[in-house]
Amino acid sequence: MRRVPAVLVPVIAAACGAPAAFLPGSSFAHLTYLAGFSTLVALGWVRLRTLPGPQRRGYGFIVGALSVWLVGDLLQDLLRWMFESVGDVSPADLLWISGYPLLGIGLLRLVRLRAPTRLREAVLDALAMATVMAWLCWQFVILPAVEHERLSPAVVVGAIYPLGDVLLFAAGAILVLAPGSKRGPTRYLIAALAISLIGDIAISMLPTLIDDLSRIMLADRLDGILLLSNSLYVAAVLHPDAARIAEPDSSREERLHPARVIFLGVALAALPMFAGLQAIDGVAGRVSLLVSIAVLTALILVRFVLVVREQESVRAMLAHQAHHDQLTGLANRQALHAALDLALNRARELGSPYAPVLFYLDLDGFKQVNDRYGHAAGDVVLAEFARRLTAELRTGDVAARLGGDEFVVLAENLTTDAEAHALADRLRSLTDEPVTRSDDEAYSIGVSVGVAAAGTLGTPDSDTLLAAADGNMYSQKNRPPDLVSA
Repeated sequence: MRRVPAVLVPVIAAACGAPAAFLPGSSFAHLTYLAGFSTLVALGWVRLRTLPGPQRRGYGFIVGALSVWLVGDLLQDLLRWMFESVGDVSPADLLWISGYPLLGIGLLRLVRLRAPTRLREAVLDALAMATVMAWLCWQFVILPAVEHERLSPAVVVGAIYPLGDVLLFAAGAILVLAPGSKRGPTRYLIAALAISLIGDIAISMLPTLIDDLSRIMLADRLDGILLLSNSLYVAAVLHPDAARIAEPDSSREERLHPARVIFLGVALAALPMFAGLQAIDGVAGRVSLLVSIAVLTALILVRFVLVVREQESVRAMLAHQAHHDQLTGLANRQALHAALDLALNRARELGSPYAPVLFYLDLDGFKQVNDRYGHAAGDVVLAEFARRLTAELRTGDVAARLGGDEFVVLAENLTTDAEAHALADRLRSLTDEPVTRSDDEAYSIGVSVGVAAAGTLGTPDSDTLLAAADGNMYSQKNRPPDLVSA
C-alpha cells in the first residue's frame, strides 16, 4: 500500500475539523470529527507495522494514546445514546486521562533512544520549568475551578486534566532540550505538543470565563484544534525519517542555547516573584523586589553558563576521541558499526534493492614503508591517505579507519554495480601519486579495494557486510595486477 505523505495528514485533519468550527454541536460536525480521528489512528497503526528497530515501541505508545482518546470519545457517545445524561464524570474520563501518561512515555522513549546517556541536564531543566507550569495551573486553573466546591469526583477529575498537561509540558521540554536533531518527525511532535497544550488549557479555563452555553459551543469548536494536534502526532509517525529519530545530529555541535538560559531564568524567578508581589504592598517595595530578583537571577545564570561552557568543551573533546581515530580523524570501528546499522535500517525502511555499499581498503606496501623508514613515516602515509580519502568522499559517505592500514568507506547513494565499481576505481587512484614527506622523501604505496553491496547479500547485518567486503578485498589483492580493475 502506498504511504500517505506526512505533510498531507494535517490537511486531512483540518478538513475533518472544519465543520466543528463552523457548525459547533451539529451531528455532521461530530461525525466528521470521529471519521477524521479514526482515519488518523488507523494510519498510525498501519505505519507502525513497517517501522524497524526500537523506535517502533516509542511510536506505539503515542499511537496507543491516540487510540485510547478515540475509544474515550466513542464510549462517551455510546453512554449519551444509552442514558441521555451522562453527568460531569463518566468512564470515558478514565480513558482520556490515561492517554496523557501513554503519550508522555512514548515521547520519553524516543528521546532516550536519541541520547541515552545525555538526558540528565534536559530532565532537570524540564522539571524546573514543569514545576512553574504546575504552580501556574494550580493557581490560575485548578483553584478558580474548585473554589467554593466540595470534594467530589468531578472536582478531582477536573484537577487531573491540567496535571496531565503539565506532564505533556515536561515531556515536550525534554524533547526540545535533549541533544539530537530537531528536524523531521521531531518538529511534528513539538508542534503537536504545543497545540495540544493550548487547546487543553483553553478548555480547562472555559468554566471560569464564560457561561455554560457559550462554554459548550466553544468546546465543540476546539475539537478541530485537538484533531489537528493529534494529526501532527500521526504525521511524525508517517514521516520518512521516523526511524531515524534516534540518530544524533552530527551536523552541529551541541551547545547551550540562549533560549534555554532564558527559560531557566524564568523558572528560577517566577515563584519568588509571584509570592513577593502578593506579600508586599506599595510600588517602591514591589519595584525593588523585582530588580533584586532580576539581578540575582542574572548573576546565577552567568555563573551557570560559564560552568556549562567548560563542560561542553571537555565533553566535545571526549566525544570526538570516542568516535574518531586519533591519527587520521576518520571514524573509528565503533562509529562505523553504528553508521552501518543505521544505513541498513534505512535501506530496509525505504526498500532499497542495492545500497548500502561497503568498500574495504587495504594499503599495499605499507609494511615495507614502516620497516624501512620507521613508524613516523608510516603515520605520515596513513594521515595523507586519510586526507585524500576524505577529499574523494561524496555527500553522505562515511570513511573509517579500522586499524593499521585498513580503511572502510560506507556509501548509501549507489544503485548499481557500475556506480560501485566506478567509485572503487576512484578509490584505487588515490595512491597513484606517492606520499611525500617534508624532508622530500617519497613513499610509493598501492591500495586493494573490496566491494560488497547489501542488496546482493539478502538481509545482512553490519558484521556480515563487513566480512563480505573484506573477503572481496583479499580476492582483489591476490589477483594478477592486470585483472584487479576488471
